[in-house]
Amino acid sequence: MTKFQTSHHARTLARRSMTLVRAVGRTAGEGLHHLTVIALAPRGVAEAECVITGPVPNEDDPTDPLVYVAYLLAGTAMGAKAMLTARTLDPQGEVTYRSWAVSDLVAHPATAEESFIAYCLGENRDLTDLVPGVTFVDAPALD
Repeated sequence: MTKFQTSHHARTLARRSMTLVRAVGRTAGEGLHHLTVIALAPRGVAEAECVITGPVPNEDDPTDPLVYVAYLLAGTAMGAKAMLTARTLDPQGEVTYRSWAVSDLVAHPATAEESFIAYCLGENRDLTDLVPGVTFVDAPALD
């Protein structure tokens, strides 16, 4: 691969990653969204999280944790698998939790039950530990 091809490929992956993050923001709607990515790759497990407000993330700050979230998602285009979760606090104070399995930068919606398991794994909780104030929902398909 030439230097130009490598650079072009990296930009394409970055765009696709941010498109996925924006789709989560649009789907979650208004509110405060805590996104977490847990990526499984041949070299091990990596985790990143960020907070976005409203349906559109602020992409102006290159040091924002959002960049690392997008980076881990981009790794799924190179064979890594990831779980992307979104915990949303809406303007009415309700908390919903949904998740997607990500492979090749394509998000596959999880059920409410699968999201509960993802929550327990991501938060180091016991699967029998009830989570007060959080509603687990089926994740929609992302456009």
